[in-house]
Amino acid sequence: MPFWQRESAEEKQARERREGEQKASLAALQAGKLPLQAQHRLQEQRKLGNNFFISDLTSSEHILTQEAGYEPISQVMGSAFYKVAYRGYFQGAYGSTGELAVLSHAQLAARELAVYRLRQEAQILGADGVIGVHLKAGNYDWSTNLVEFTAIGTAIRVHGRPTEDKPFTSDFSGQEFWKLHQAGYWPKDIAFGVCSYYVHGDYQTRSVLNNSWGSGWANQEITQFTQGFNTARHLAMSRLTQDIQRAKAQGAVGMHIDMEVEDIEYEVNDRTYHDLLVQFIAVGTAIVRDELPSRPKAASPLTFYDLKDRKTSSLEINYIDE
Repeated sequence: MPFWQRESAEEKQARERREGEQKASLAALQAGKLPLQAQHRLQEQRKLGNNFFISDLTSSEHILTQEAGYEPISQVMGSAFYKVAYRGYFQGAYGSTGELAVLSHAQLAARELAVYRLRQEAQILGADGVIGVHLKAGNYDWSTNLVEFTAIGTAIRVHGRPTEDKPFTSDFSGQEFWKLHQAGYWPKDIAFGVCSYYVHGDYQTRSVLNNSWGSGWANQEITQFTQGFNTARHLAMSRLTQDIQRAKAQGAVGMHIDMEVEDIEYEVNDRTYHDLLVQFIAVGTAIVRDELPSRPKAASPLTFYDLKDRKTSSLEINYIDE
């Protein structure tokens, strides 16, 4: 190396320190943990101990959480990119009907890893849980066989409540969490159910779709596609139920169902065929009866004066007395 490009002892130490941190961060990620920089940032934020915070709550949600005694701490996030194993079905290469287990398991694992890292950030900040979790899924990249998921939410602390070992995660808004807590329930975790199912058209399905011998002129159900869709739903909901049971919860609320149906078109011997790829995703928040229920406070009526009609009216709102 030319003398003018040689690094000093300080530069060498800094480079070795950066390389060491990068290796340690990669090792942490491989173990499902947060990168070192993220851990250090969150630890420093917790040490500050001031009232500064970042959240994705709306202004109404922030006011309500303050009045209800919930302290927003920070916006937290978790993400994961996941490589899907050989799929072997695209463009008609997959010649049978059934679940694409590698794709289902990859999607489930990526979601779980993203939420797990989000919970780690909340735990470092000393939060009781995370509300308003938004799951964002990147489009599946067929060229690289990658799936990507990001989970973003607001970590909160509930005053007067003992800190649990594992913060809860939920997709409740601030209002929904307040109502649930007032009713005597507590969120446990976000529950998932996922299934990717491939339907390879049989002879009857192909005859109808290709109008063989005039069979496609009449309106009729493609029963094989319907059955495949129902099977995908059944498998996804079964896994959702298992996830709720693993959380030792009584049930799930705030369900979100995401369904995607993709037509797989391909050619064999100059003939066009159509198969079906169904992706069914069910997400909800598992809840239990709260062992430490909050005390509902009586709502106070708000009196206002209507300057336009010059008369006094009374409106009941969810206002919490101090």
